[in-house]
Amino acid sequence: MKKIYVGISFFLIINISYSGEIVIGSCDTLISFKSGTGQNSGQSATYFPRNIFGLPSRHASETIPETSESEICSLGLDGEIIIGFKNIEIIDGIGPDFTIFENAFLNPINNKIFAEPGKVSVSYDGVIYYDFPYDSLTLEGCAGTRPTFGDKDPFNPNESGGNSFDLIALGLQRIKYIKIQDITRFILDNKSHPFYDPTLSGFDLDAVTAIHFKETSNSSIKDEDNLDFLVSTENNKISIINNRLEKYQLQIFNVNGMKIFENDSQESFYQIPIDFPIGVYFVAISYEGKIYYKKLIIR
Repeated sequence: MKKIYVGISFFLIINISYSGEIVIGSCDTLISFKSGTGQNSGQSATYFPRNIFGLPSRHASETIPETSESEICSLGLDGEIIIGFKNIEIIDGIGPDFTIFENAFLNPINNKIFAEPGKVSVSYDGVIYYDFPYDSLTLEGCAGTRPTFGDKDPFNPNESGGNSFDLIALGLQRIKYIKIQDITRFILDNKSHPFYDPTLSGFDLDAVTAIHFKETSNSSIKDEDNLDFLVSTENNKISIINNRLEKYQLQIFNVNGMKIFENDSQESFYQIPIDFPIGVYFVAISYEGKIYYKKLIIR
């Protein structure tokens, strides 16, 4: 079944951050995910999104790809994912600035790389994205074309494997969001393509690491109250206090990113009866070009 993680704006959809033990400089935040067709490995809540956070699989090598659902998530054909970094921003340094790890591998039978490519785009504000150019024949400029060397330093692109990208190619100084769109289908539709293989099923994301970055306490990915809106739960209701007295869009998502409630309001005080199952939910309020998130636990 096709899953679509939907949300408040065209690009910035839902924010799930991971606060477990993650090496700084590795992906720790899921912004949005739209699964494609043909493959759904690693998409279940048992593994996802934890399986794309942290460092790439230590078991992956040039000829042995990582396939465990606990380590990778398949986007499927035409799937799309946007990830972020909670307390850092990637900056332009000397050489590549970040690396995307997939499970491409060298096929020992035909000595060809088994590649399921992804187009890569980046953004600082989560609204405007810039695409890295790529060659549709050689797949140069795509992610998902180089094996991962899991026993090497994942922050050293000279030995880590994966596909590395340099912000200078786009004239950018800093970014916070990375979007990967599976483009494998055009290879499947062309049997004469150098990378054609009938078993191709879509990009498989393992990890993303930042090579050049700086820490920032002013992260644009937050889950805390502000002075504009206050969100709370009481008397079996979710209460919204609107101190701005401006029109806003309210959406509620479950922990899997599925939208379960949506409404526009301008009221200074708004309440929603709680008829959701016990669990973790995310309230998202969009107003004046801003997006405010609040995590709620329904007990």
